[in-house]
Amino acid sequence: MRIPAFLTVLALLCAPLAPLTSAQNASAAPVMPACNGVYNIFRVSEITPGASVEKFMAAVTAQQKWYKDHGFPDVIFAAQVIVRDPATQAESYSNNEMVTYHYIKAGNAAPKHDAAWDAFVKLYSETSTIKETYGHCLPMEDAPASMK
Repeated sequence: MRIPAFLTVLALLCAPLAPLTSAQNASAAPVMPACNGVYNIFRVSEITPGASVEKFMAAVTAQQKWYKDHGFPDVIFAAQVIVRDPATQAESYSNNEMVTYHYIKAGNAAPKHDAAWDAFVKLYSETSTIKETYGHCLPMEDAPASMK
């Protein structure tokens, strides 16, 4: 059955992008509710001091490449957050906050981590910290076109 493998994938993707300790590896993966569409992992990340949006985007590009190279149909992208200056009400793009979207097709096998996986995770950890992570189930009609 492909559901346990998918739930393992989802648990790994929902976890912060950091190496797991042996104690964390020993714990059971959470059971996600059934989804009749596609899952989405939505993260809010803060760019760390000394890093930049461009460096963060290099991590996103490396993650996209990893999934594509390993045959996964996942859709992954990032966007800069728009912030409003409280004094002037002017809006601009944040230089220290990004959001990422990771759409996951149900039934994917659990990804096997390798050196390229470790490399994109390292890029993320060098450029950002995850502030929030949300998991969603989108109806199939709202899924990215490439996943329908």
